Amino acid sequence: MSKCRTELTRVFPLATGRLVTMILRDTLSCEDPYMNLARAKALSVRTGESFDSNRVSKTIRDSLIKTNISI
Repeated sequence: MSKCRTELTRVFPLATGRLVTMILRDTLSCEDPYMNLARAKALSVRTGESFDSNRVSKTIRDSLIKTNISI
């Protein structure tokens, strides 16, 4: 769990018996699309299901990049 934002995890059972986990966050971070992609790939490897994923579009990536970085 990130220290700079609030996260809430919910687990929902489906009628098929499978569990779906949702993580709700109060803010977006630039690593969110990539972490979700990595988790989805790991789940597909673990369950043996096909991995049908689309790349994150450039407009979404650009909107997540912070321009006011100070060092």
